[in-house]
Amino acid sequence: MTDIPDPLASAQVALKMGDWSAAKAQLERALQTNDAPEAHDDLGIVLWWLNQIGAAHQQRILAHNGFKQRGDLRRAALIAAWLAREQVFLHANISAMNGWFARADRLIEQAGDCAERGWVLLYRASMLASPAELETVTLQVLELTRSFRDVSLETLALAFQGLACVAQNRINDGLALIDEAMIAATSGEGVSLMAISEIFCVTLSACELAGDSIRADHWCHAATEFAQQYRCSFLSAYCRTTYGSLLIETGRWQDAEDELTDAIQLFDEGHKGLRVNALFKLADLHVCQGRLEEAEILLAGYEDHASALIPFARLHFARGDFALARAILEQALASGGRTSIGSAPLLMLLISVLLASGKQIEAQTVADELASLAQTTHSDLLLAQADLSQGQIRRQTGDLAAVSDFQAALNRLHNYAQSLLASRVRLEMAYTLKDSDPIGSGAWANAALASFNRLGATHEAAEATRLLRDLGIAPHRSPHLQEALIQRENEVLPLLAAGLSNREIADRLVISVKTVEHHVSQILSKTGLRSRSEAAAFAVSLKDKGSK
Repeated sequence: MTDIPDPLASAQVALKMGDWSAAKAQLERALQTNDAPEAHDDLGIVLWWLNQIGAAHQQRILAHNGFKQRGDLRRAALIAAWLAREQVFLHANISAMNGWFARADRLIEQAGDCAERGWVLLYRASMLASPAELETVTLQVLELTRSFRDVSLETLALAFQGLACVAQNRINDGLALIDEAMIAATSGEGVSLMAISEIFCVTLSACELAGDSIRADHWCHAATEFAQQYRCSFLSAYCRTTYGSLLIETGRWQDAEDELTDAIQLFDEGHKGLRVNALFKLADLHVCQGRLEEAEILLAGYEDHASALIPFARLHFARGDFALARAILEQALASGGRTSIGSAPLLMLLISVLLASGKQIEAQTVADELASLAQTTHSDLLLAQADLSQGQIRRQTGDLAAVSDFQAALNRLHNYAQSLLASRVRLEMAYTLKDSDPIGSGAWANAALASFNRLGATHEAAEATRLLRDLGIAPHRSPHLQEALIQRENEVLPLLAAGLSNREIADRLVISVKTVEHHVSQILSKTGLRSRSEAAAFAVSLKDKGSK
């Protein structure tokens, strides 16, 4: 007689492999004969990965109730703390979050010391604690993990400790912890898939807060691969939001719009409460594109939202309403403080607003604040931004000492020599030398143009080209067509070569068919090719060249 496999055991195997469809089928089968809280809990996790968030919550609520009735208070408390945060992610429901945290606290107090206590502490602190309080909690949690040896909890605590350090201006310390957590998460040390997905999100948040676009780009690629492998819509949406920010910074605006639009769609299908962050970034992009009316429509009704203040200020700045842009930035700085790393983007935009208003003296005062903040962080990137702002002020007043500021910025960016920030510094140097040293100005402008072209920063490249033409210099052109392809296009190209349809490519990369169609069109345009078959041959030739 053949033994019939236990559906719960089969589901566990599928869960560890990330085979959500198989796990779902086995768990639904198990629940037909056994209303066990374990089955409801696992099914809730599976549905979460499948982006069926409402159904996932219902299953985990049933699991919470079942564990509580059984007397397993530790597991009931852990689920309650998880559900607390999900209330904000799904519907921005603060009251429901507080209620679930209260249930978790009550249950964990009865359960005594256990690893689940660390999870409850960390989940609560991640939502409600100040950066200093969050760091204190992470140290408590790390101490707990020494007794209970929960590698997933330990690694997530390290990531949150890194984020807390960055938020307190200890950027180098924080990013070192972030990198350590990422290595632990991705090197097969036994960290759970749920924890890995969150560690990626914490990492991208820390990189974005620190302004470290290079590190964000590195880890964003790793996170995207993970999200594609395990079909994690939550992480995929978060990655697309972060990647959209990177694309905005590098001037790849159409691709940024595609990524942010996809992120908003994914959040709409799942964690609706988080879609506003992608929405605000899209609005900010529309301002950069000159699509001011569209940006205003996206921002309408969010005047009281802290994350919307920069796009609002940039919108008014673009319309020439410098006084209103300044008022919004000053209010944001007053409420959020002027000495934290989060205030750096506000200070930098305020400097631009003041310079456009002809208020160089006030701009200098703000630049001094930015420089002081940069010095407390010991971050070369922020120090370089401070040097750039100081140089821009001096250039506007005709002070050639701006050259020294720009050179200082480049010296700090030796590890980021090909970054957009370094390229912008080179362009500022070219502007400064335009009248006094036209030959030197042309050399700097060509260097800036080469970086902009490599990055795909089309708008900045156009600006550098105009300056070169003003100097009577013909811009250099890169003969390497493949360098014009951006990251996502380089992912689409080999799939074209493999003969996949647009629908198959969309499924493989977890993006929309419309986005694939855009990327295919861009590939053909940038390479001068006429068909998918020619693009496939081009991809094979690139692969052959790369193997030599």
